[in-house]
This record gives sequence, C-alpha cells and structure tokens, in this order.
Amino acid sequence: MTPTPASTDQKIWAIAWPMMLSSMSVPLLGLVDTALLGHLEGARFLGAVAIGANFIGLMYWSFGFLRMGTTSLTAQQRGADSSAAASFSSAPSSTNIDAILFRALAMALGLGALVALAVPLLIDQILAWMQASAEVAPLAAEYIDIRRYSAPAVFMTFAVHGYLVGIQKPRGALVLVLVTNIANIVLDVWFIVYLGWESAGAAWATLIAEWLGLAIGLLMVMHYSGAMRVGQWRAWFSLAAFAHMLGFNYHLLIRTMLLLFVFNFFTAQGSAMSDDVLAANAILLQLVLFSAFVLDGFSFAAEALGGEAYGAKRWQILDTTVRACAKWSLLAALAFALVYSALGAPLVRLFSDVEPVLLAALRDRWWIVPITLLGATAYLMDGVCIGAGKTRAMHYSMWFSTAVVFLPAWWLARPLGNDGLWLAYFLFVIARGATLLLYWLRVRAQLLAGGAQIH
Repeated sequence: MTPTPASTDQKIWAIAWPMMLSSMSVPLLGLVDTALLGHLEGARFLGAVAIGANFIGLMYWSFGFLRMGTTSLTAQQRGADSSAAASFSSAPSSTNIDAILFRALAMALGLGALVALAVPLLIDQILAWMQASAEVAPLAAEYIDIRRYSAPAVFMTFAVHGYLVGIQKPRGALVLVLVTNIANIVLDVWFIVYLGWESAGAAWATLIAEWLGLAIGLLMVMHYSGAMRVGQWRAWFSLAAFAHMLGFNYHLLIRTMLLLFVFNFFTAQGSAMSDDVLAANAILLQLVLFSAFVLDGFSFAAEALGGEAYGAKRWQILDTTVRACAKWSLLAALAFALVYSALGAPLVRLFSDVEPVLLAALRDRWWIVPITLLGATAYLMDGVCIGAGKTRAMHYSMWFSTAVVFLPAWWLARPLGNDGLWLAYFLFVIARGATLLLYWLRVRAQLLAGGAQIH
C-alpha cells in the first residue's frame, strides 16, 4: 500500500529534526574551545588547538564512510527483512542487521587502531605543512598525540550512529551526540579553567568525551538490537560479507577524500590571495555549512526511509519518499536563501569586526545565496544514493565534479580573483547535484518500469 503524503511527511520529519539538532550542536564545541582558550595568556594555546583540531577533524571526517555505509546497508536490510517477514506473516528478524553492525564495528576498530598507530609518523610533516610557529608547534603536537587515542572510539561511534539512523532511531543518535558534546564542554571547563591544563586540557576533554560517547552508543545498541548477546558469531565473520562491505565503503572513502580536497584547495587559494580573503571566505563558508547541516536532516531521512523501501523492493514507496524529501529540502533551502539575501550583511558582521575582513565578506556574500539554494540538490541526492547503495555513482560523480568542473573552472576564472574561486565552487556544487540527479532519474525510470537496475 502506498503511504499518504501526510504519513510520509511525518516519517521524514521524525528523522529530520533530531538529525538537524545533532548536526547543529557540533560547531558549539569549537566555539567553547575558542572562548576558553582565547582568554588564556598568549595566542599559542588557541593556535595549537586550531591546528590540531583541524588535522584530527579532517582525518576523522575521511572515515565518515563508516557512518554512511552502515546506514545504507542497515536500512536496506531492514526493508528486506520486513518484506520477507510480511510474505511469511512473521516478525522480522534482527539477525542480519546485527551481523552488519558487528562487521561495521570490527572494521571501525581495526581502522581506528591503525590510524592511532600511524599518526605519530605524520605529526612533524603536518605541523610543517601547516606552518606552525615555534611556540605553537610543540603544543599542537601534544594535542594531536592525545587526540589520536580516540580514533577507535570515533570510528566505532560512526558505525553506531549509522546503525541508529538505519533502524530509524534518530532520537537515539541525537542523544548520543548531545551527551558526547555536553560531556566535552563540561570537561573543557574543568580541565582548562579549574585545572589549568591549557590546550592539553582541551585534548583530554575531547578524548574522554569521545570514549564516553562510544560507551553510550554501545548501550543503545544492546537496547535496540540482539547484538552483543546473540550466539551466531561465526556467521558474522563471513569473509565474503566483509569483502562486500569493504568494496561498498571504498567508493564512499574516495568520494569523501575528493570532497575534502576541494574544501582544502578552496581554503588554500583564499589564503594565497590574502589573510583578509582567507578570513572572509571562512565566514561565508560557515554560513554555507550551517545551512548544509540543517538540510542534511532531509538527507538522513532519504537514507533511512529510502534505503528501507529499496531493500524491500517497494519502488513506489521509494519514489514517494524521495519526492517528499525533495519538497522539504527545497523549501528549507529557499528559506535559507531568502534569509541570506535579506540578512546577509548583519549575519556577516556577527563573525568579525575587522574592517578589511568585513569588506571582503560583504563584497562576496551574495555567492552563498545560489550555493545554498542549489546545494540542496547535492545534499539530498547524496542521501538518496546512500540509501539505495549507489556508492559507485557517488564516487564517479565526485571525480567528475572535481576534475572536470571545479579545477578547470578555477583555472580559467583566476583573473576574477576571489569571485573566480567562488564561481568554481558554485559550479562544483551544481555538478554534484546535477550528475547524481540525472543518474537517479535513470535508476528511477528502470525501477518503476520493472527493468534491470543500473549499478
């Protein structure tokens, strides 16, 4: 039976709003660190955390495929199990989903351990590349050396987060993120203000909070699933299943690495122009990313609900879900575009009162309006393709958008200065959304017609 528009919207919002809140809570940590360390004597502690947190954050974000891949496989298996149970008039089994979660956790633990061991080999090169001063470098190295021990916890939490989204327990994911962030903030105040641990205190606070987050996440897993207590461990160690998961996640890894390259390249080119342009672009990107965090709520809904429908082979429900997610995503993007059009200047002034930075940001602020509006397609189609397991298409789309669109556009538009850089990024966003949308329209036509699927 095809769901009504009202019931579909209700399901979408049940997933979207908790994910929006969890995404928006993440930048709060950076603000707290900045506020606490910014009041210490000298700028070296804040500089150390800025460099260390940037390196750790980018490295950990590279493994975000553990979250996306787990969501996709879990949602599809949930749909397949529900469909099979309906056929035999029985309750759906959680055994297959438990196996997916176990493999994701095992993979995350292994990768996290490797990263923790490898980081010391990279610290000197990273600090040299970041051009850390003699005062900042040892503090940043200390920060990174402490934070590296959280890699297994962070990666395993990615898998737990993906599992919670996949089984449509977004409030659990929200609680997980909020508990971790609140613990981090409380420990920040304790270690930095009361114990005087300075930048090392910020590192220890985050390390402890991330391991606490994993503990909370595993307790949630035990609550929602039979994992950790069912006796079918041998089947969970299937080499074929691990190989499938590795291949599935490989495409997401390359896609994420390319996205990180674009962000870092954009930042580096702004820095090459001037410090003022670098700071102005950072302000504008914060506004773009804030809207993306909110719009990602509908992407998460497309992953979970679309993945379930895809796994159950209920193509009409899948199409209805994607259309409804698109409706809300575009409405939200339009609202952001209107706000940024009307209030762009006041919003920019909230971030800085340095005159040259303000002038540069105010001059180029109009770029964030079309990027926010058209970026909604890219964010949503990421969610749709993750839910349907079309990770290869995401991989190839990102290659095309980066190598064929972004880099040539930047090269040709260099005479335009910072406007040329923003133009290249704007075209990159359009290319991401357009390629995945065109691909999905082909897949949709095949599914609704009952033909062979496109991979």
